[in-house]
Amino acid sequence: MGTDPFMPRSNIRIHLNEGITARAGLLDEQGLLLTGSTCPVLILNISRQGLSFLSGLRFPVHKGYLMDFQMHISGVPINLRGHVVWRNARDNQYEYGIVFHPPNRLRAVLVRMLNQELLRQSPQQYKIHALYRAINHKALQ
Repeated sequence: MGTDPFMPRSNIRIHLNEGITARAGLLDEQGLLLTGSTCPVLILNISRQGLSFLSGLRFPVHKGYLMDFQMHISGVPINLRGHVVWRNARDNQYEYGIVFHPPNRLRAVLVRMLNQELLRQSPQQYKIHALYRAINHKALQ
């Protein structure tokens, strides 16, 4: 169940040029770790509502568990949790879509950090950054 590239998105996604490496773990619905370890994944893009990542491991698309992501965005440590909502094979790996759970957790902080990351990636694009801030400010109200 992939995403339709022709359907408009309700959220702006920041495509991370270099990607962000995160540590991912599987949790049960109560937030308890299901496995004894975490694994590295590459975060490809991120929005206020979710993210997509790349991994060599095949995770099930199922709402019966959560994935926990520990990462740094613009030098700030952040921990996000969500459900896998889609998976696509990509070369010898899998690309996944995550919807954050709970959906409104850390929204304002995440938007601010995403804007800082966008500025870091392409500082010459100030007008785009200003537009992104304005759109997200309206969405948070």
